Amino acid sequence: DNDLHKVLFMPNGIPDGTDLAYYIKGQKVLGGYKQGNGIVCSHCDTEISPSQFEAHAGMAAKRQPYRHIYTSTGRTLHDIALLLANGQNLATSNSDDMCAVCGDGGELIICDGCPRAFHAGCLGEQFVPTGDWHCPYCKDKFGPGRKADGESRPILIRLARVVKPSECETGGCVVCRANDFSVATFDDRTVMLCDQCEKEYHVGCLRNSGLCDLKELPKEKWFCCNDCHMIHVAMQNILLKGTEVVPASVLCMINKKHREKGLIDIAANEIEWRILSGKSRCPEHLPLLSRIAAIFRECFDPIVATSGRDLIPIMVYGRNISGQEFGGMFCVVLIVKSVVVSAGLLRIFGREAAELPMVATSRGNQGNGYFLALFSCIERLLFSMNVESLVLPAAEEAESIWTNKLGFRKMSDERVSALI
Repeated sequence: DNDLHKVLFMPNGIPDGTDLAYYIKGQKVLGGYKQGNGIVCSHCDTEISPSQFEAHAGMAAKRQPYRHIYTSTGRTLHDIALLLANGQNLATSNSDDMCAVCGDGGELIICDGCPRAFHAGCLGEQFVPTGDWHCPYCKDKFGPGRKADGESRPILIRLARVVKPSECETGGCVVCRANDFSVATFDDRTVMLCDQCEKEYHVGCLRNSGLCDLKELPKEKWFCCNDCHMIHVAMQNILLKGTEVVPASVLCMINKKHREKGLIDIAANEIEWRILSGKSRCPEHLPLLSRIAAIFRECFDPIVATSGRDLIPIMVYGRNISGQEFGGMFCVVLIVKSVVVSAGLLRIFGREAAELPMVATSRGNQGNGYFLALFSCIERLLFSMNVESLVLPAAEEAESIWTNKLGFRKMSDERVSALI
């Protein structure tokens, strides 16, 4: 990475004067701009290195400045370094620097109607198209020969997940709820972020409440409690374990559904489930993650960030964009006869709650009991780690499915506020 990031400060790299900012959990912590071989920090008005800029933001323990410093276009410095290393021109490129199917960089085909980019192989193309070219999404939405307008491109979510934003105030220190923090020095107002539940704590509040007495920024991952540490370890062990057979009760439920539809029973060795992490970049996971992204593309319209990038593949592959961090996102998949048929995104915020922001079954496999099977595996996983609640955003028209069939109940704003 050190060699890769040098291109940022070369003549064809980021132009001097480019606005930069350090983001954590979607919140801007510190601003500045690129100058020469470094960043001019708005706090001290001095040209410093990206690592020093991260330290000035109070996040020296992260040790990942290039993945947390963003330009105003929503790209991290690491994303831009990859783009430059692939020979793309910053002055003319407003497109994604990762394939919308597999999440990798490399030689990409750029859509002329939207910011998406693709590998030719991921599209099934035998050659790289020349001239005006539109991706499958734009062809479906705008018809042949019609170019999408970036200003008016509709952002529709067929499987809508959010009814309305919560009116309660969010963020800040868990103990005192204040949003202030120290930037230049390590003191009582320095903010610590738990690497599992992602909650924020002032160092002084940790000490005063008897939770932890920190003398300096931790050099390794930091957890606010033993529960968060145990969940982190458990998830890493599950990732290493690979595929697991579904419980006998789940298999019986699927085969009952199959018999109702006149389908052949599935044998116990033909169905399994597993946890994946896009952030790990494990080569074994990539084909499965590509299939997950394809399922979500079937069932959801793009969730478009302010930069114009589709958040769905970014969430699947555990990337960060525009200050929004998805590195803690896991994919839970149900695999039937070596094919991913159902998938969900899962994030565990400690023992109190886990979140299921997105779940879907491929169109050709809907109605076969696979979603309920996947959901049952997720419940068993969370129960094994003593996670108390599973929360999810749901549209009003889908609310009855979750409440009547799966036993969910609507949360009050007070309860939402207590979890955030």
